[in-house]
Amino acid sequence: MDRERDELLHTFMAEAHEILDEIERALLQLETGPDVHDVLQRVFRATHTLKGSAGSVGLGGLSDLGHAAEDIIEALCRGDLPLTTPVVSLLLETVDAARRLVAEIERGQVERSASHEEVIARLQEARRRGPEALQGAWATGARRATEDDAEGATTLKSIRVAVEKLDRMADLIGELTLGRNRLARTLRAVRGEAGAALRDQMEEQDRLCRELEEAVRAARMVPVGPWFRHYERTVRDLAHAQGRLARLVVLHGDVEVDTAVVERFRDALTHLLRNAICHGIEAPEARRAAGKDPCGTITLHAAHERGGIALRISDDGAGMSRERIAARVRALGRHPAPDALPDHELFSLVFEPGFSTAAESSHLAGRGMGMDVVRRSVESIQGTIRIESREGHGTSLLVQLPLTLATIEGLSVGIGDERYVVPLRAVLACCDLPRGSLAHGGAQGLMLRSGRALPCVRLRALFGLGGAPPPEERVVIVAHGGSEAGLVVDALDGEGRTVVKPLGQLFRRVPGISGSTILGDGSVAMILDVDALLGGVLRDVGQADALDERRAAPSAAGGAPA
Repeated sequence: MDRERDELLHTFMAEAHEILDEIERALLQLETGPDVHDVLQRVFRATHTLKGSAGSVGLGGLSDLGHAAEDIIEALCRGDLPLTTPVVSLLLETVDAARRLVAEIERGQVERSASHEEVIARLQEARRRGPEALQGAWATGARRATEDDAEGATTLKSIRVAVEKLDRMADLIGELTLGRNRLARTLRAVRGEAGAALRDQMEEQDRLCRELEEAVRAARMVPVGPWFRHYERTVRDLAHAQGRLARLVVLHGDVEVDTAVVERFRDALTHLLRNAICHGIEAPEARRAAGKDPCGTITLHAAHERGGIALRISDDGAGMSRERIAARVRALGRHPAPDALPDHELFSLVFEPGFSTAAESSHLAGRGMGMDVVRRSVESIQGTIRIESREGHGTSLLVQLPLTLATIEGLSVGIGDERYVVPLRAVLACCDLPRGSLAHGGAQGLMLRSGRALPCVRLRALFGLGGAPPPEERVVIVAHGGSEAGLVVDALDGEGRTVVKPLGQLFRRVPGISGSTILGDGSVAMILDVDALLGGVLRDVGQADALDERRAAPSAAGGAPA
């Protein structure tokens, strides 16, 4: 709990500085600008927000200070108290007192000072006696404001930076990385002592570039805990709107992720929480009858996994009904034999456009919208999503997201004269393609790996590149939909950090391609979206028992991971 409160305090501190700055600017406008009533309303709203936020994180002194200031502002709005320079000075002194409290909290001295109590007393006195109680407030406020400025100049430890500036820094780091790769390629061709000396210097530059890149990436990282906890109110309100009770539990909120990933996934997470309440959490009476707590629990769990962040959104509700989903799949004609599908494949059909098992539609659910939007949102940021569920016990959605969208670790592969990059977090191993696994020029087939049939796709045929494949082909084994699949390529060029470049409008909807990058030799390579690429291709691959054991046998001695 202490760690969670520290995270909430950190978020509150950043907001408190902005709110106090806004209040101060508005108070200064009261004496010099028109629209006094509108300005007073702005001051009141900001003060009310600060008071409420301070109270929610247990800062009683700051909350009391805001409450006393609210009384004065209300009196000004009603005309019960005249707007004079001493009144404005007292309110500005209130801002100074609030800043002192915030500074004490930041230093770990949680509201030990009692100096704000004097300001509260003067605010209350002014509310009772009027302007005559404010004699000398102007000079006192000016003196204390000057002292606060001097103190603040030595205690500033952090600043807020616009995300756009961090994005620009990431772009420049990406360009620097590309330039470094090109220079390193050129230096490899320089012979003699001069070449060796230049390469030694280049190694030092590589180190500095990597440190700079890590520093910029670290500046963009934010803990997911405060972001997740913003949904506590959303879960509560949505549940009440559906006549249900639900609470949100956040686990491992200290895991950090790029701010860009947070923003791009925000709407998708809202969809998932809405679906957990509308389709998962039962009514309190039904939960009691099933021996459950009448208040359902939705859990957000975060962890670092395979070079990215793994999110698990779980509920302890009714779970998903295989029978209802299979019946809907048959009705829509999405699969000829849905009952024969394993759970993860059947449940993945929920993400198809227009799929819904809700008997009725409402403003929250049942219109066949949402889950396909979620999948597109996740895939647009190089993520994956899959479902696990047990009827009567609840549902979990497992979302794998990258830590950052600016760069990825990638495996460069070659197909003829073309180059592609496979995100390294999806790569499990590399091996030689066993002879006879795929027909000559065929797009799909099966190979034997560790005694199991592995579906494979030849990218040359899939992309229509033409030409004959080389005598020896390679297979990149990737994770796909909770299982494995193979991408057959001509050659493996090696792995490294890749700078992601967005696609233009013309290529944005090309399936299986998520971005582009510039390689060290200056050539352009497409970045593959593994799940989107394999999603519809492997459905036609035959069952494992159709594999000819004699043709598959050579793979037993096939290539080891590269």
